[in-house]
Amino acid sequence: MLYKTIFLKSKKEIDKRLSAFDNLNQMRKFLETTLKNEILKTQKEIEEAKNKIKCNNCGACCNLAISEFDPETLKNKAQNNDKTAKSFLETFEPYKDNKIPFHILPADMDVKTNNNSYFYHCKKVKFNNTISFCPIYSTRPSVCRNFPDTPLENLPKTCAYNVWKDENEVKALFIKALNDIRKFYLDEINLNKITKGSAKN
Repeated sequence: MLYKTIFLKSKKEIDKRLSAFDNLNQMRKFLETTLKNEILKTQKEIEEAKNKIKCNNCGACCNLAISEFDPETLKNKAQNNDKTAKSFLETFEPYKDNKIPFHILPADMDVKTNNNSYFYHCKKVKFNNTISFCPIYSTRPSVCRNFPDTPLENLPKTCAYNVWKDENEVKALFIKALNDIRKFYLDEINLNKITKGSAKN
C-alpha cells in the first residue's frame, strides 16, 4: 500500500515535469539524464548512510539468506552463467527440506515463512560464544560484502542495519517508483506511443 501511494505521487510529479517539454527529445533527455542523476544522488545518500553503520556480528544474515528461487532453479541459473546465482551458491547452501533450525538464530528474530521463500545459510560462518565470525571476512564475496544492498531488505530484528533501514526505506521506495516510471516512459517514447501532453493522462 505504501509503495502504491509513493508510486502515484511520483508519477504525478514526473507527469508535471514532462508536460513542460516541447518535444520527445527533451522528454528523453530529462528521463535519461536529469531524472537518472537525481535517482543516483539519492542512492549515494542511502549508501553513505549505510557506511556509517557497523555490523554487530549477530550472525543472522549468515544463517538466514532468503531467495525466491529453490536450490534447483538457482543451480540451473548458475549453469546458464547467471553471475548472481553462481555467487550466491558459492557462498550459501540450502537448509534441508527448507526448514530453519531456529536454535542457531537469535531468540527475538521474527521469521515469516511462506511457500515462495527458500532459506539458505553460509557454508563458512563460525560461532564463538554466540558471537559469529567469518574466517574469510577480509576476502568475503560481494554477496556478503554488500549486504544489505537496499533498505528494502527483510532484516532480522538483531541486525544493526535496522536503524539504517528505518531511516531510508521510504527513500528506497521512491527510487524504485522513479525507476519503474522512468523505464515505462522511455519505452513509450522509443515506441512512439507518447506525445506532448500524453503524460498527463
